[in-house]
Amino acid sequence: MSGTYDWLTGGGEMGARMRAMDWSATALGPIADWSVTLKASIGIVLGSPMPMVMLWGGDGVMIYNDAYSVFAGGRHPRLLGSPVLEGWPEVADFNRHVMQVGLGGGTLAFRDQQLVLYRNGAAEDVSMDLSYSPIRDETGTPVGVLAIVVETTERVRAERDRALLLAREQLAHRDAELQKQHLFSLFMQAPTAIVVLRGPEFVVELANPLACAVWGRRYDEVINRPLFDALPELRAQVFNDLLDDVYRSGVPHLGTETKATFVSAETGTKKTVYLTFVYAPFRDVRGEIEGVFVIASDVTDQVLARQQVDQLHDAAEAANRAKDEFLAMLGHELRNPLAPIQTALQLMRLRGDGSAERERTVIQRQVDHLTRLVDDLLDVSRIERGKVELKRERVEIADIVAKAIETASPLLEQRRHTLEVVVPRSGLAIDGDQVRLAQVVSNLLTNAAKYTEPEGRVTIAAAADGGEIVLRVRDTGVGIVPDLLPHVFGLFVQGRQSLDRSHGGLGLGLTIVRSLVALHGGTVSVHSDGAGRGSEFVVRLPRLPERAPTMPPAHELAAEGLPRAGDGLRVLVVDDNEDAADMLIAALTLKGHETRVAHDGPGALRVCEEFRPDVALLDIGLPVMDGYELAERLQSAPGMERLRLIAVTGYGQDTDRRRSRAAGFDRHLVKPIDLETLEQALRSAPLESGPAAG
Repeated sequence: MSGTYDWLTGGGEMGARMRAMDWSATALGPIADWSVTLKASIGIVLGSPMPMVMLWGGDGVMIYNDAYSVFAGGRHPRLLGSPVLEGWPEVADFNRHVMQVGLGGGTLAFRDQQLVLYRNGAAEDVSMDLSYSPIRDETGTPVGVLAIVVETTERVRAERDRALLLAREQLAHRDAELQKQHLFSLFMQAPTAIVVLRGPEFVVELANPLACAVWGRRYDEVINRPLFDALPELRAQVFNDLLDDVYRSGVPHLGTETKATFVSAETGTKKTVYLTFVYAPFRDVRGEIEGVFVIASDVTDQVLARQQVDQLHDAAEAANRAKDEFLAMLGHELRNPLAPIQTALQLMRLRGDGSAERERTVIQRQVDHLTRLVDDLLDVSRIERGKVELKRERVEIADIVAKAIETASPLLEQRRHTLEVVVPRSGLAIDGDQVRLAQVVSNLLTNAAKYTEPEGRVTIAAAADGGEIVLRVRDTGVGIVPDLLPHVFGLFVQGRQSLDRSHGGLGLGLTIVRSLVALHGGTVSVHSDGAGRGSEFVVRLPRLPERAPTMPPAHELAAEGLPRAGDGLRVLVVDDNEDAADMLIAALTLKGHETRVAHDGPGALRVCEEFRPDVALLDIGLPVMDGYELAERLQSAPGMERLRLIAVTGYGQDTDRRRSRAAGFDRHLVKPIDLETLEQALRSAPLESGPAAG
């Protein structure tokens, strides 16, 4: 292209559109009649990678570059050559004010200005950094307005999110006041750092106050000097090569969050900042590159804030890991001493020793209570981390209620409550985890029993309601005061108790109920007419349609070739807790099994050389070698091919069960162990696949 259009070289899409457009039909008239000022201004606009728009004349005819076309959205390209008040009618008042000030010779700057725009057919709340300055002709008369538009919506939102996160973590209750700098010209008073570098030596022709502040230099120290003479510390950084490339190639460069180090000429101290900047070549009227136009923003606060957020996230994750490890260890350390006590009590009952029956009953009740507390605490941790895996199957509500009543019966009987059950035997089936749903119902029954005075009444009822099953647990107890009612499902929330804490518990039962019901796609609610008026908990769960009866699953059929009751097994017990091991050996012997004991891995390997057990009960936390390593050694030992392994441990989280299964254990039993549960595990078939049973 030559002649009249030499100055209109390049400019990307918008340059092409301007060259193809019939300007004689617009307020600007034919290109041949355009002034030098108009052409020069258009060259700056088209050559800039920043969103720029020029508003020419009294009507504010818009000429803009490719970056602004992206900002304009669906209104591009019809904005080109149109008056600004018609192109953006929703902000006409704002633009009318801009035009009035700019054509009057004034400048405007806005930081994070909030506007509502219709760029793509719908209202958008946007934030922008805007600067407006007059375009003057050769006589100094304002003939148009030049605008730089930088959308800051994402940054503003990010800063809000960061402030919210910091407040939640309570690591800083400080208010971050964003510096509002309203600058009053495109260059010297722009809201971003602007520098004009001329020639191949990059002589500083202009540096506004923000640029000087970033550099740590006075204006008179840098003006009319080559950039790398005024700022020698930059010569060894990336900026020298970048400027050379832009000046030679004419291709703009966008730098994002680039690290820069400046050295004070007076004190020699170093300052590191992060800059997002644009190097854009600017050309003379002949289209030749004269220098580089620099627009930069100091984003140090944003980078440091993001690093701080990352640190907060890392700290939170570390705290969660520490909590999980603590809870796992707590469960292990509490269960280990409970195991021999539980076994000793069951052994005394099996021997028929009638002495001290009342004392044994008290001990058993307290052991059961402490076991439930440990299980609740670990359950809440697993649920909060999303680690609960449901073993879904078709199950009747009646079967779930029966298991729950069996669990809650001791407390109901102890407090001499009347239990009324109104649950159909069949027809109320759901797809759920029978063990977890029984836990839900038993928690509600236990809660009702605890908060109902002796000889009260507890009612459990279930019925179909459309596509849902509605289960209600009502009691005649102390009720719930209105202030507490909205919070009963929260962590550690309990009704007011006396100093003796006769109701006990950690306030976790209802939290577990709410979480487990939600995992099954259901809801739970509570109603009470107030103190002394009783309460009612209502659980709603999705109902399965009825189906014709089928044969029992294969895994429920009796396994052939398994030892029958009365056939003793050869059982090896390995536990470093001698009390727990001795009690377990005594109970197994009483059941008719032949037993041996070892208290560490090497001892167990020696015993197996002559004993050849059918089953090995292994504690996981053993000295010398842990239970996983011992399991591997036993499975590879000659003659141990048919050996069955059962993990007996205080570690009961899902990860522990998966790890024991991967190590070759057939069962995973958590201390303290019920002897009937242990006997069933000894008599059951080995698992061939799936997660370890517990």
